[in-house]
Amino acid sequence: MTSRKLLWTNLTGRMSTPVLIVTVFVATLTACVVGLMVWKEYDARQNALAQSETEMRNLAHSLAEHASHTIQAIDVVMDDIVAFMRLQRIPNRAIFDARLREVADNLTQISDLVILNAAGDIDYASLPRAPSLNNADRSYFIHHREHADKTLLITGPILSRYSGRPIIALTRRIENPDGSFGGVVIATIDSGYFTDFYKTLDLGSDGAITLAAGDGRILIRWPAAADGRDLTNSVLFRELLPRSPKGYNMETSPFDNLTKYYAYERVQRYPLIVTVARTQASVLARWREGIRSDALVATAMLACIALLAAVLAGQLRNRQRFEAILRERDARHRLIDANIGDVVVLLDERGVVTFVSESVEGVLGFTAEEMVGRTYLDMLYPDDIPALRAMGRQLAQCREALRAEFRMERADGTIVWLEANFRFTRQNGKPGNHIVCTLRDVTRRKQVEDEVEALNSRLAELARTDGLTGLPNRRAHEDFIDDAFATHAQLSVLMIDVDYFKGFNDGLGHQAGDEGLKLIGSLLAAAVADCGGHAARYGGEEFAIVLPGADADAAMQLAEIIRHEVRRLGLANPDSPAGHLTVSIGVASRTSTMHEPATLVRDADLALYQAKRSGRNRCVASLAQVSDMPPLVPEANGKPNTSVRRRVPNA
Repeated sequence: MTSRKLLWTNLTGRMSTPVLIVTVFVATLTACVVGLMVWKEYDARQNALAQSETEMRNLAHSLAEHASHTIQAIDVVMDDIVAFMRLQRIPNRAIFDARLREVADNLTQISDLVILNAAGDIDYASLPRAPSLNNADRSYFIHHREHADKTLLITGPILSRYSGRPIIALTRRIENPDGSFGGVVIATIDSGYFTDFYKTLDLGSDGAITLAAGDGRILIRWPAAADGRDLTNSVLFRELLPRSPKGYNMETSPFDNLTKYYAYERVQRYPLIVTVARTQASVLARWREGIRSDALVATAMLACIALLAAVLAGQLRNRQRFEAILRERDARHRLIDANIGDVVVLLDERGVVTFVSESVEGVLGFTAEEMVGRTYLDMLYPDDIPALRAMGRQLAQCREALRAEFRMERADGTIVWLEANFRFTRQNGKPGNHIVCTLRDVTRRKQVEDEVEALNSRLAELARTDGLTGLPNRRAHEDFIDDAFATHAQLSVLMIDVDYFKGFNDGLGHQAGDEGLKLIGSLLAAAVADCGGHAARYGGEEFAIVLPGADADAAMQLAEIIRHEVRRLGLANPDSPAGHLTVSIGVASRTSTMHEPATLVRDADLALYQAKRSGRNRCVASLAQVSDMPPLVPEANGKPNTSVRRRVPNA
């Protein structure tokens, strides 16, 4: 023990003070670097896991919304078909098949759209040629035949008897007017619709996406096919879903026995569950890459520490050189003070300028001598003084700097915008008697922000306006009807379609077609100008009018006025039996049973279709069988009595 102490004394005695200081310095920094690396990698791993959880939860939510919107669009169409079949049992097959094909073409997720009769045979279909198939033995047909439940039923995966491909079937019950079973409407989704979308997502090696039904059946699994497998006994269905409709967990996958993190979410509107799974190796892949790069950085840092130690030893041995460096730094500080773009100001507790950097002359045009002794509030733009006074009262209690933007007048009389940071000087943790302020000229930035704000306002206005007619577009129309539906118990909607417009457009040219739409748009805008209504171009040759506060009679009268006014335009239409341009109008008014604006728009749209089927050039009220209805507005000398507009109350 004595020999060890003697050896240590001899070693330390031989080491000079600078060498000892450098040795301790190097050992301390090395320990700090190693400790920092360990802490950083641990923290990076936790962040990688947390970020992966957030991304997977968000992706599960997005996929749940995708599945919901995919099925909801089909559900709305099927609801219309069920309502139509209940009202009109025997539509023209060729026309109705064409309409089903049009719907299937517009909704890309639909592969086939079929209507079965009560015996299970195909009555109508979107197929080019309906096959002679009977689906009475299908589980969904038996379910709808034996249950009066009108909700959407999701079945799958099953093999299509027409195409032989795996599909998901969406079905709803059709009832006869007396409530008895009348058949089933079927919309099928090809399994490839979902897998083609899922394959665009990068989940890493062995990642997977599963779309399952509420009863545990797997509808879609990508990339490994496991359609039809039952997950009822899995941890997800036994423990997690009963506790929360969405969440995050880690367990061994029942498909490939790999440990995976997965996020799940139950679709709100339909009995579906979406899961997104990633392996632990995939989740931590970037973290492991970061370890390698951080190891290189740590090695470089240790090399820098060694180099710094050598430099420090040289500095300690040469005090004169160190003092020369300090003098050089002081000179650099003075140079920076004279040329820096920001202005440094020192204020006393009364707000009087006691020091200002020489850069103030380039920003405000005043010399430093002209600024010293003046109160900063005297130099501000008058409108900005109250805000600066309020900030000054908060500054003493705030340990952090406070930021403010205000205007000042330059020496040449021009106004500049300045960005300032204020804080009290501190001594021993307590506020001092002076305020340090840094000023920066942000005039150009404020000008750019004002220009961007004006441009955004203009773009927002253009995004809600139809470029041809100048009327609000469909998006603005939907926003207006949502607001009107929420605030008016009495509300009417007119859906307007220009008759035989394709022939008009083809016969007279697109320019004539555009001019015709412009004239009709101007006519509709004038028709609702005095009654608080809202006219919009719905799309193509379709227009829509919303009448807040108007009942059915007033809406029908305004519709007749519009129809007569269009006829009075006298625009020749070689494709129309009337010889001139005419319109068909569907009218619907809000009832006590309506709970959403989409129902009102749908009723008006159905009335418009009735008007077109009844011969066009007429107005039809919702749910009324209108043939050649005489005008509700009396005419004199061929002109409609426009005084009925006063019957439409203001919004």
